[in-house]
Amino acid sequence: MQRFRYLSSLLLYIVALFCCALNAAARQKYKNREKPAPPDQTYRSELKSNSFDNEHYVQALPDSALLLVSMKRNAWFGKNDFVLTKYDRQLKRVWETKYEHLPNTGLLFISAERGRIYLLFSTLTSQKLLLYQVNAKTGMATASEHTLPSSNLLFKEMTALDGQVFLSAVDRFTLNMLHLNPLQEEVKLLPAVLGMEKDLGEFRVDTLSRAVEFVVAETNGQRSRVQVKRMNTKGDVTGTYFIQPDLNTRTNNTLQPARLTPGDTLNKFLVGTYGYRTDKYANGLFISTLAGQIAYYDLYKLSHFFEYLSPRGKRRMKAKLARKEEKERALILEQQVLLHPIMPHPQGFALVGEVYYPHYTTLTKDEFRKENGRLPHYNDKRIRFDGYQFTHAIACVFDHEGNLLWDNTYKLRNQTYPALDPTLKAGVSSAGNITLVYQEKDYVWHKTLKPNASFTNKERVLVRLQDKTEKRITSTNEQIIHWYGSNFVAFGFQRIKPAHGEARTVFYLQNMAF
Repeated sequence: MQRFRYLSSLLLYIVALFCCALNAAARQKYKNREKPAPPDQTYRSELKSNSFDNEHYVQALPDSALLLVSMKRNAWFGKNDFVLTKYDRQLKRVWETKYEHLPNTGLLFISAERGRIYLLFSTLTSQKLLLYQVNAKTGMATASEHTLPSSNLLFKEMTALDGQVFLSAVDRFTLNMLHLNPLQEEVKLLPAVLGMEKDLGEFRVDTLSRAVEFVVAETNGQRSRVQVKRMNTKGDVTGTYFIQPDLNTRTNNTLQPARLTPGDTLNKFLVGTYGYRTDKYANGLFISTLAGQIAYYDLYKLSHFFEYLSPRGKRRMKAKLARKEEKERALILEQQVLLHPIMPHPQGFALVGEVYYPHYTTLTKDEFRKENGRLPHYNDKRIRFDGYQFTHAIACVFDHEGNLLWDNTYKLRNQTYPALDPTLKAGVSSAGNITLVYQEKDYVWHKTLKPNASFTNKERVLVRLQDKTEKRITSTNEQIIHWYGSNFVAFGFQRIKPAHGEARTVFYLQNMAF
């Protein structure tokens, strides 16, 4: 008996040592992820400006140039001008023009197509819009005023094609699509799209097929489908497609908002999320032709989906998956995915999605009293909605036939945001790598994703200054946008102290090439 106890203790000790070794190896592998090279910051442009008096808007143009719109802050009052400046790839000025900023007008959107730029301004009269059309080669502009069909419209997006402007808006929580012809005073309401704001998956122009496209998810609580509608530049419907699960999967798979690939109708794909019997959570990705041939990819079966977790967290999740599969029960992931527009890729096309979930806080009695001025009653809900917490981003690459080739993951910093908007900017290099970046205070965080490669999630870089001897005193309103390919441009205000001389406050443009 004593010998048996000794052997049992020895066996347990060996197993414990083996588990520790496995854990140590996993932690070491987790720590020893490949470290990518920092981005090249070759070109920089500065404009003497400060955030108290001025505001600037940066727009990437189709010809790989940049447009900078500069205006006085609070320009609603008095007589002011706004300045348009175009920069080339080396951030050198191509042209600069100035126009009167009419009182009681505010910039809503900037959009561009080949050869033409559009600036849309709101007016004091909520039923009027002011449109500037700018020649992209010369900077010369013409202005026109337009009347809206309703004064209750809350505009969301603007896009342009062949000299025509299209807008998406919400009127009492209902989707509205509008067509603005610069040659006509009246803005027309397009009666072709119905649904709620949350149902809109795509609103875009396809420059290859010269069409305006809308994608809307529809559900009656039991069955779901996705509607795709295509229009010409006159606002006439040229095609309507309904995508829904087949009879075998219709009960379990609820289709959610989706994105369209560019190209002609025969080769288009629709990529979106689907939930298990609900549109509240996303359980996977679906990809479909416009003819309705659907393939499904469970999120938890993606090669790198759980890579944002610690080694212990990944083991626990895999064990949970195994238990669910053993009992033949569906695993419901209580999260959603915010999809980015689909990007062309050397192997086909790429999709980036940010995984998030609503974040709530349960209030104590004291916290409730501070917010409401009284103690909670029996029926009061002591739950506060804080915003949307983003955990990680996924990137999936598909070939030209719609087959999933590879995926990868970028762990985010679990930040909570009040509005549901993309937190990342994405770009695809000529080699097929996907770069994801975001700005946080003074740093640009970045990660380049490749097939079957694991990189660290902790890479960040400071925006460089004009000279190495200079010192950054403060920085405000810093942002970063995708420019072209794997190139991005960072911008914002900086207060800089040179080695000799007085400090300066500037608005800067800085390229970042990954």
